[in-house]
Amino acid sequence: MNIQKVRSIIELIRRKGKLPKDAYGQIMSVDDLMGWFGLIECLTPGEQMYIRKELAAMIEAELSLERLKMSEQIRSSMS
Repeated sequence: MNIQKVRSIIELIRRKGKLPKDAYGQIMSVDDLMGWFGLIECLTPGEQMYIRKELAAMIEAELSLERLKMSEQIRSSMS
């Protein structure tokens, strides 16, 4: 596995900002993101596994931030 290649790809995805969403406004699944970014064709199976774990963590973090923002909005509207 080329760790530098994997790190560069992860950094590129992070620099793009928020993860892409589907037609229903939900963050795409890991499999969909792999296809969206064209990663399946250019990565070895080991690199794909590593990127999949990173994408799953990025999805979880982004969802947590969205929930936090929503709870802050609710609290500020109640004040």
